[in-house]
Amino acid sequence: MELSALLEPLAGTPQTHLALVVLLLPLLAFAVLYLAGKKLPRHGDWLGIGATGIAFALSVYLFTQTWNTEVSHSRTVWFSLPSVFIAVFTAGILLDNLTVLMLVIVTFISLLVQLFSVGYMHGDRGYSRYFAYLGLFTFSMLGIVLVDNLLLLFMFWELVGLSSYLLIGFWYERPAAIAANKKAFLVNRVGDIGLLLGLFAFYTYFRTFDLEALRTLMGAGEWLNGTFVTGYTLQGQPWLVELSPLFLTLAGLGLFMGCVGKSAQFPLQVWLPDAMQGPTPVSSLIHAATMVAAGVYLVARCYPFFTVDALTVIAIIGAITALLGALAALTQYDIKAVLAFSTISQLGYMVMGMGTGAHDASLFHLTTHAFFKAALFLNAGIIIHAMHRGLHHTHQPTEVDPQDIRNMGGLRKAMPLTFYTYLLAAAALVGLPLFSGFLSKDAILSGSWAWAQTMSQTNGNSLYFVVPVIGFVVVLLTAYYMGRHLWFMFFGTFRLPFDVQALRLSASQEIERVMLIPVLLLAVLSLGIFFSLNPLSFAGSWVMQGIGLNQLSQEGALLASSLVEAVTVQDAANGTAHLVIGLLSALLGIAGIALAIGRYKGKSSEALLQEQPKGTLVQLSYHHFYLDAVYDRLLVRPVLWMARMLYRFDKRVIDYTLEYASKWLVVFSKIVKWFDNWVVDGSVWLIGAMAKVLGRFGRGLQNGKVQSYYAYSLFGFILIILYIMLN
Repeated sequence: MELSALLEPLAGTPQTHLALVVLLLPLLAFAVLYLAGKKLPRHGDWLGIGATGIAFALSVYLFTQTWNTEVSHSRTVWFSLPSVFIAVFTAGILLDNLTVLMLVIVTFISLLVQLFSVGYMHGDRGYSRYFAYLGLFTFSMLGIVLVDNLLLLFMFWELVGLSSYLLIGFWYERPAAIAANKKAFLVNRVGDIGLLLGLFAFYTYFRTFDLEALRTLMGAGEWLNGTFVTGYTLQGQPWLVELSPLFLTLAGLGLFMGCVGKSAQFPLQVWLPDAMQGPTPVSSLIHAATMVAAGVYLVARCYPFFTVDALTVIAIIGAITALLGALAALTQYDIKAVLAFSTISQLGYMVMGMGTGAHDASLFHLTTHAFFKAALFLNAGIIIHAMHRGLHHTHQPTEVDPQDIRNMGGLRKAMPLTFYTYLLAAAALVGLPLFSGFLSKDAILSGSWAWAQTMSQTNGNSLYFVVPVIGFVVVLLTAYYMGRHLWFMFFGTFRLPFDVQALRLSASQEIERVMLIPVLLLAVLSLGIFFSLNPLSFAGSWVMQGIGLNQLSQEGALLASSLVEAVTVQDAANGTAHLVIGLLSALLGIAGIALAIGRYKGKSSEALLQEQPKGTLVQLSYHHFYLDAVYDRLLVRPVLWMARMLYRFDKRVIDYTLEYASKWLVVFSKIVKWFDNWVVDGSVWLIGAMAKVLGRFGRGLQNGKVQSYYAYSLFGFILIILYIMLN
């Protein structure tokens, strides 16, 4: 097949034109707010919200026009280079089921976060700048979702990194915020190096970044004697591509490295807990549906390019991340830290699902997680806002931490709406029946169990069951830390020395209405009925049916198609196992909550207020397994030491050498100047002077007198005679 034919320009459709409008609206809001936001009424918050609201409405329309109907794809030639080895570079927009689903999620969550921010950020000095950054962040994420090739995706990927850097360090006067945004930026660059190497590895052999063209070329290939073989025609010249499994595995893992960084997978998850230094609505935006979900979305888009070995590594990394995140969340006291480690754990679930062939289940969990995690973070923002208000109005000491759950307790009495919305979202996170998390979590557990069965039968090794077993363990841990989390905040008595009613906005109003509406909507969307008519079975979910691999890729276009097909067949045969898995996960969820309540119910308020992490294992969990300390000792300190050594070498050797070399050069130049003045110039002057003297002497001989000429001749003749006589 001719590569140029695969990259032919495609005329835009009304749907792709609308998608371009959706993409540009947040960018327009960012430009106006950043340049003139302070001059606009209300500092322009209405502009950011309006642009995002229109983008959401258009996204819903695109969803209705695209979901399970047709794929819209527009492509144009971006630029080309005159070389036989390089094809044209294209740019386009691809609208399929996954795209429009992500469009709705991103614009909806972004809209609610901006509405919530009107109340949360009211009076902040950087109000207009905050909304400008939100617009840039939304634009960047929409770009990742809409583009049809890896090069453009990487550009928007890096723009998301820049946007998150700006938002995490929004309060730049705080040293902790600056340290956090630098850490997030640098750690993500580590993963992005792998992503860059991966996409250029595929480009080296296929001469295109276009995802549809790459899928077609993959689908045209086949495995021959352990080597993947495919071919195409480039500018009339046939190209036969033979790729070893090792190369394809490493190239796929390079792409996955981008997910490891952006979606906070082991071992690069250390940046996400520190990212809590940004405003709480920013945390909701980052954790719910945008930045951290981008890694999972990338794996879904590049799913055809992963080999069986690559998927196995992905499954193991996801399981490890899910376990470490859940263990770390068990002992945290900062309200946002618990949710941050929970996000790491849930992202591990999604990645584990991708690795075990449960592609649709993983994306389903991404969808449900977006709503209940956004609800949890926004509710956390409400609680933090209320704690600040209570501490300020009652003149409490400034060292009291308003985010420490040990300083809370009994909040359900003063903040009942917050309690119930938090409870709904927490139930979805735990995965209790009738809630959305139950459906998507069980889909991943069922898929991973079928994967373990398939892999163990193929390779004769039962160790593959460790992955789904970790998944079940994480269910128990999730229920425990969320039960502990809820008990510390909402039950018992209030633990600070003032009336809990001081947390309310007023005697008749709990919080600002503009902050209440988003959390109510998100909490309601945590119910399973919105995702499946049977809220106890994921099989009938309209989301899973629309984002299956048969909907998103061509037949035979998967490098790991044999594994995925085998897992699908095994999963379909596990009818009874599905019931057991659902019942077991529900029981584990209930058991985890019961364990948490049983441990903390009998403790007094004073004991809860004074609780400290004790014991080796507890300290290990509380300090996130000392990963920061390990990286600091193994990576950061050696790099800083090397930098100091290079600095000293530069100052004491290179600069010293250059300094003294320059001094000797000055001395040498003065010597050269003296030599030039007295030797070179003196010689020239002497020659000139001698010529002048000789000229004068010669001129004296030519006096025009015949007597003188005779005398000179006689004198010369005498000299000749003397010379002859002497010799």
